[in-house]
Amino acid sequence: MARQKRKHHKENPNSIEPSKKRVKTSNQDASDTEAPPVAKPSSFAAKKKINGAPAKPLTKKQLLSDKSTFPAEQDRAIEAPLYEYLGSEDSDERLQAADVIISKLLDGDGVSESTLDRHLEKRLFRGLASSRKASRLGFSVVITEILQQLWGDKDLCDKRYRGLTFNFVLETLTERTKPVGNIPGQEERDHYFGQLFGIECFVRAKVLFDDVTRWHTILDLLLRLSKKKVWLKPHCAWIIMQAAPQMDQTVAEETLQKLDAAGWAKGPEAVALTVVFTERFSGIKFPSKSWRDFLSSKYLGELPAVLKDSSKQEAQATDSSEKQKQGGWTAQLHFVWDIILAHYIKLLAAKSDKASDQFKQFWIRVVDQGFFSKTATEPQKFTGFMIFQKFLEASVSYPDIVQHILSQNLTICLINQAAIKDRYLNRAATKSLKAIERAAEANPEVVPIMLDSLLGKHGVYNFDQKTNSKTIDRLLHCLKPAQALQAIKTLRRLVLTSTAENPENHLLVYSDYLFRLATIVPTEGDAASSTTRSVGGVALQEFSKLAYPKTDEAVAGFSDKTKVILRQRLNSALAKFVKRPEDFGEFCSAIMSIDSSSVEMDDELQAELLEALEKLQELTSPPKKQKGSDKGNKSGAFQGLALLYAVAVLQLYNEEPDAVEILNDLAQCHEKLLSQQQDNDADVSVLLVEILLAMVARPSSLMRQTAERVFEGFTGLMTAEALVLLTDTLAADENAKGLQALFDTDADMEDAENATDPGDDDDSDIASDVEFIDIKDAEADGGEESGEDGEANEEEDEDAEEASDDEEEPDEKYKELDDALANLLNSHRLDKDKDADSSDSDSDMSDSEMMALDEKLSATFKLRMHNSNKKKENRDAKETVVNFKHRALDLLAIFARKEATSALAYQMLIPLLQLMRTTKTKDLGKKAGGIVADLAKAQKKAKTAEDAEPSSQEQGSEAEMDELVELLATVHDEMTKDASHAYAKTASTASLLIINNILSKDVSHFQAVWAAYGRLATQWATRGGFQFSTIITDWTQWIQTHPSLVSSSAAEEDDDQASSASD
Repeated sequence: MARQKRKHHKENPNSIEPSKKRVKTSNQDASDTEAPPVAKPSSFAAKKKINGAPAKPLTKKQLLSDKSTFPAEQDRAIEAPLYEYLGSEDSDERLQAADVIISKLLDGDGVSESTLDRHLEKRLFRGLASSRKASRLGFSVVITEILQQLWGDKDLCDKRYRGLTFNFVLETLTERTKPVGNIPGQEERDHYFGQLFGIECFVRAKVLFDDVTRWHTILDLLLRLSKKKVWLKPHCAWIIMQAAPQMDQTVAEETLQKLDAAGWAKGPEAVALTVVFTERFSGIKFPSKSWRDFLSSKYLGELPAVLKDSSKQEAQATDSSEKQKQGGWTAQLHFVWDIILAHYIKLLAAKSDKASDQFKQFWIRVVDQGFFSKTATEPQKFTGFMIFQKFLEASVSYPDIVQHILSQNLTICLINQAAIKDRYLNRAATKSLKAIERAAEANPEVVPIMLDSLLGKHGVYNFDQKTNSKTIDRLLHCLKPAQALQAIKTLRRLVLTSTAENPENHLLVYSDYLFRLATIVPTEGDAASSTTRSVGGVALQEFSKLAYPKTDEAVAGFSDKTKVILRQRLNSALAKFVKRPEDFGEFCSAIMSIDSSSVEMDDELQAELLEALEKLQELTSPPKKQKGSDKGNKSGAFQGLALLYAVAVLQLYNEEPDAVEILNDLAQCHEKLLSQQQDNDADVSVLLVEILLAMVARPSSLMRQTAERVFEGFTGLMTAEALVLLTDTLAADENAKGLQALFDTDADMEDAENATDPGDDDDSDIASDVEFIDIKDAEADGGEESGEDGEANEEEDEDAEEASDDEEEPDEKYKELDDALANLLNSHRLDKDKDADSSDSDSDMSDSEMMALDEKLSATFKLRMHNSNKKKENRDAKETVVNFKHRALDLLAIFARKEATSALAYQMLIPLLQLMRTTKTKDLGKKAGGIVADLAKAQKKAKTAEDAEPSSQEQGSEAEMDELVELLATVHDEMTKDASHAYAKTASTASLLIINNILSKDVSHFQAVWAAYGRLATQWATRGGFQFSTIITDWTQWIQTHPSLVSSSAAEEDDDQASSASD
């Protein structure tokens, strides 16, 4: 019996009515007409109202755990929340709901035919037309499974649901997803998309090709849909492509014939279908001449117009009814590009010999010359950028694709659009640059290929400058050691071209690239690998050869001007590179790679250089085990010495005046380190500290970084004499006298004292042979390291305040000058006429008088200039001393961090406290206090590690304990000399450090410590002058946090008293 069509009527979308029809077929037996047995209600079935009150709704857990069959009658309390969960945006919840619904519909004997029909019509197909949350995704899962069970392996349609035929269900779908009436555009789109999702369910259920007429029915429906709206055509083509794997060649050819009859022969959809069918059926026959293998080299010329959806198709159509509807430009990329990309990736994965050439021809002729040609429109170029991004991100593992997609027209367009922000496609170009960076991060092996394209003949050597980006910089930072050498060769070949119009600029750009490479911080994996050189080490060797070339190997653009710039940049790169002890070897190798003939030297200097290089080679060779080493492993000290030799050799190349002297000092250090006499350790540490202090005094970030790294290597060899030499620098006056004491100890200090103004130490003069080191010059030398050199002048307000003390007020200065000139000229200012005495002398001056007056005027102005220069020298001297103290504090901070448990660490406390109290530079005091705080943290951390490993506490000797008690008394004496809170906090920390050490060695000294704080309390009560509240608060908190030491002290005291009583 033919099925009676449903009448479409508007209804409340929230109302759900059971189907009023019953579909019967001609072969239906009596048993099918009987009403199916009513399913036994589940334990979680919705309850009826009790005493007029609504039943309590079922919980989510109850609903998603009950898989009993749906009741024949509609139960909204169960169905509504289940289908709500089916449309959830949570994929797990959605799939769980789908599993429950399928079980409740089809498990066991399943629901009745009318109930299943109702769910399909009123719930599932209707839900496809909803754009709410993820309804289409969840509902599609259930529909696909139902269709597969109806006409798939289980064939439930033939066994149980004979009324639910293919045509009946498909018609139900189209009815429930057909837009009717004057509805909004978005609602119309929802209905069409719902129908497409429903058709896709038939394809995914794989039930269309058992009876090929089903496929033709679906295909006809898709063709009708594609004509309704132009944007539906790609979606219809996508569904046809999904069905392609289920077709045989005959069905595929029939499908192409229908598509050809519908006018699909030329368009992006035709290209996609052609690629899919030709991959599956190599011998497929196309229905007409319009269909062809578009990716073959023969037809590549036609492909750009087809993929750009050219409007020429419309001009060629003779009948207006046959004209293809042309869609407007869209920012969404057509799926045909995914098909083409997958096609070429398959060829490359199969290692086809012609795959690379085939892709190159396609990309150049279709994308580069089609979407980036001079005649291409802005929307087409935008599409081209999206194609580039898609291909690059998907094929980053295939260098054969990456090397071709950065083609000529694309690269030119990329540079032009990225250069100016106001350009129409600037944002698209910027996204493309980001895609390049992401691809390099994903696969560093393609970085040399990208550099070749972006800096080569299609790009520009200063790409980052032209595009206002950091693309090349980020590409270089993605390099791995394995690609470093190849990348540097590529950079040199592309940037240092012999035909460059401005070779100096090319040379400086190349040096900038080397600087970027040299400053790359290796990853943990690269750093752990000892078999490969780091990227920075390879770059430094190339940089060294570039800055110090042989006479016959100098590159174009190397001049006296560029030589200075290159060597300054090399120094900055070396300073940034020498951060870890693991880098010392490559640092030294970079220096040794410089050819000795690159700098002209006399025989004496050449001999010194060769000797230094021999020593450097010896120190960088694999170390031999030292015999009888009294300090254990000295490898860190030998590495540091090698680093010092490398820096001294570099100074020799730079013709520094004190390079030879430093080399001689290093030779003495080397001999002493190799000596087996135990008493030589003191001399070594003292000599090395002297060398390091001389290095940090220089305005060079390389010297400072080197000194710090070397100092880290031999902190374990430090002696009391060496530490005193380091802390004594903190006591120097921050004026010219202090500068004289630091840097010219052999000079007669009486001259400096005589040159000092007795009324103001800051205005003192210094001898002419003392070199002033301007902190600003020191910052400028380091290039990008200037931020690290700025501690000495971070507090500009204080410097300005102190500078104002050295200068007289402008009014005062001008008054003195006026008075001096008035005395010489016997005159006065014009505004002083009333106060001035009348002059009776109207005679003119003679020539001799004029000459004498001129000499007096000259002497007056010279005196003023001398005073001005003198004050500037005083300010420069102060800045030099302050900067030097900062560097000394940096070394002490390293010692405090690495040798926190050493007894020598306590010797730093008094000099640091005295510096905080006496300095007029706030930053120095702050840094000194920070070192004390860091020492306390390091000791606490070391103490925690010791507690984790049980061991007996070493008892201190009587002499050692006396020294600690005396040191505590000195710290307490220092406490009372300053009233600032910061100083009191630091002094209190120093005091507690010493107390902790004393009591950890001998708790019997607790009463002495307690008495020391008692004396502080008495002194504060009688005289005041310091922050006793801060000190006593810290002390009481320390007692509370160390109850074991206090209790041990009390127990020992009780034992002593008991022992005395027994005696």
